[in-house]
Amino acid sequence: MTGVILAAGKGRRIAELTGGLPKGFLTIGGKSLVNRQVESLRKIGIGKIVMVIGYRSDLFEKEYNGSEVILLKNPFYERSNVLASLWFARDYLTNGFYFMHADTYFDHAILEDLTRAPGSIVLCVNKKPSIPEDMKVRVEGNRIVEINKEMACETAHGEFTGLAKIDAVAAPGIINNIRDRIEYRGRCDDFFETALQDAIDQGIEVRQFDIGERLSIEIDFPEDYAHAQELYAKRAGGA
Repeated sequence: MTGVILAAGKGRRIAELTGGLPKGFLTIGGKSLVNRQVESLRKIGIGKIVMVIGYRSDLFEKEYNGSEVILLKNPFYERSNVLASLWFARDYLTNGFYFMHADTYFDHAILEDLTRAPGSIVLCVNKKPSIPEDMKVRVEGNRIVEINKEMACETAHGEFTGLAKIDAVAAPGIINNIRDRIEYRGRCDDFFETALQDAIDQGIEVRQFDIGERLSIEIDFPEDYAHAQELYAKRAGGA
């Protein structure tokens, strides 16, 4: 299994706080979001970690110079989306991978439990009332049957947190779905979740893993960052 961290974006909606840095360099408890993710992956025994970078790639190169983190550049980050960034990592996906966004702060225990969750494709889901901005999921039993941002909030089971496990059995199919969208349909502005919905439509089981009360926050807006810092401060020793 490979750990894949997507860190190419600029984070325009939170630019007032980043001071020109990538979102993944925002710190909580004195540690950057992206370094927290690298540490979490190493704690579960992932030796191969791939990070797709774009905006201010020089900062990532400086930060991880001499480390074992593999840096891959998406030179089209300003006019593409997550699916295109993941395509640049395709050579590292075949044996299965953990997927995460560099701007997400989550409890390490979620990742620990995800390693043991049954299923070839497992998405971490926060069961909560949804808002339009969420990447929403609709669930039947323990299977995800629909995933997108467009579905009505009242029909959604909750939000996909952006943390997923795709094992070696399922990875080739997901890679093919990404290839179809990028190379044949030119859909470089698609979300990763479109390839997951393709898998669902193909009859492939995509399971949910409910994170329960544990913390997972995607830092999209200044209020998200403030909320994450507040919750960290309330915890003895942090996350």
